[in-house]
Amino acid sequence: MKKAIVTGGLGFLGSHLVDKLLERNIEVIIIDNEVTSTVDKNFWGDKCNVFIKSIEEVDLNSKEFENTDMVFHLASIVGPVGVLKHAGDIGKNILGDNLKLRDFCIKNNSMLVDVSTSEVYGHGEALKEESQKVFRGDYKVRTEYGAAKMVAEMSLINKSIMEPKLKYHIIRPFNITGPRQRPDGGFVLPRFVIAALTGQPITVYGDGSAVRSFTDVRDICDGILRVVDDSEPNEMWNVGNPNNKMTILELAKLVNKLTEEICSKSSDITFVNPTLIHGDYFSEPVDKVPYIEKIKGRLGWQANIKIENIIRDTIEYYDNKIKKENYEFSVI
Repeated sequence: MKKAIVTGGLGFLGSHLVDKLLERNIEVIIIDNEVTSTVDKNFWGDKCNVFIKSIEEVDLNSKEFENTDMVFHLASIVGPVGVLKHAGDIGKNILGDNLKLRDFCIKNNSMLVDVSTSEVYGHGEALKEESQKVFRGDYKVRTEYGAAKMVAEMSLINKSIMEPKLKYHIIRPFNITGPRQRPDGGFVLPRFVIAALTGQPITVYGDGSAVRSFTDVRDICDGILRVVDDSEPNEMWNVGNPNNKMTILELAKLVNKLTEEICSKSSDITFVNPTLIHGDYFSEPVDKVPYIEKIKGRLGWQANIKIENIIRDTIEYYDNKIKKENYEFSVI
């Protein structure tokens, strides 16, 4: 039986990836500090060994981690709002975790699957894996996040020159969303869905013209595993869904339409200045559309879940959560 560590395994993307690994009968060890978890440590019963610790705190030399085949590194500060409270420490946290796991993988001859971010591209649209990286000139917190992820990637790429034992895959996901995603990092789809279900205004930042290309979390997991299964190590891969490209205002209108259709509920759409809510260091990411010809052409992979189905599944998830748990959240 293969053995995998999943950092951030109780989180949004992590929990869905753990589902997929368990389906493959892979032994799973989760490392998660529960800061942004979407499921609790008992979600899979006794099928996983869960360490409620940060990566910095966990002792990777303990016997539980022996004979690990793969490390899926998903734990990270995340979200357009979620990053703000970590300003000034993002680089230290992201790079520190990455280096610790990198060295563990070298020592144990394990594969490191580093889930990075499309934020490494800085500005631009439809970017290829080898495109130039041009970051914002204003050095806001989001820039610190993207630059830290870029340096973490560089640490793998350059270390592998000196350490041939280092084997890695770098995944750059684009606009992950779907069931279990929390709204409190500033993520737009759960904010809009919860607002429509609870009668709160759907708050669109700016004029709603920002473009996103949403990818279902389950498609992202399938893309990650396709890379692991079918590609040679030591490359980077865009994973996303260019077919789900739309503006934020179009998303708000579609959420209202589908919530009305499914639950007979909807809300007013309002426009707000996000810096008045979150402060001057908040910044919206620039428009980005994933260029996936590499993974599509070489591995035969592409995302399949349409935005309408992503929204429907997210509505169903939060409708059940609100009914069963009296779930409340301010969606501004």
